[in-house]
Amino acid sequence: MEFKSLRRRDFGKIQQFAITGMHLFNYTSNRIELFFYAKYFWYLELLRATRIYAAYDGDEFAGVLLLDIAGEEKAYKTKWASIFVKVMEWVMQWGYADMSDQYSNANTTMLAKYKKDHGVDGELNFFLVNGAIVGKGVGSKLLSEAEKDLQGKRIYLYTDDGSTFQFYDKRGFTRVGEKQISMLNGTDSVPLTTMLYAKEY
Repeated sequence: MEFKSLRRRDFGKIQQFAITGMHLFNYTSNRIELFFYAKYFWYLELLRATRIYAAYDGDEFAGVLLLDIAGEEKAYKTKWASIFVKVMEWVMQWGYADMSDQYSNANTTMLAKYKKDHGVDGELNFFLVNGAIVGKGVGSKLLSEAEKDLQGKRIYLYTDDGSTFQFYDKRGFTRVGEKQISMLNGTDSVPLTTMLYAKEY
């Protein structure tokens, strides 16, 4: 496993892996909506990141982890990506606001409560591995690589029970918040538990 600069040509793979790994199909079965939402979510988090860790198994993309550390310069800047995110946010006001607002409001509420008694230095804002690469501990190796640079910092992250949240339990994170919400997929309501995790290094 090697850690090196994230290749632009792997962005499409990341977006596709996000659809399956983050179970985005629970919220819409429309392929076009899934494509654009995955692209939006990836660029939103990439533009927020101050540190980017990418893992490769030979020439194959294995995973990526993004951190947003307070006071640090953003690691990725392009005008096109910023415009795309803004356009998508405008579009999402007309039909998808409930889905994004519920999730965002739950996370904001949990973090505000936690920050009353704890200082935070940054967020692990995106973490994804290539599910086709098994038995090599990609996720653990990526997190270990990022943790080398986190001494003295307290990091938080958002996740939910539609993702592999158990990974964080095993890696020394503490679940410090939990909230129940309902997401809509067409006319169906999908129950979801949002979670806030934190770890001090």
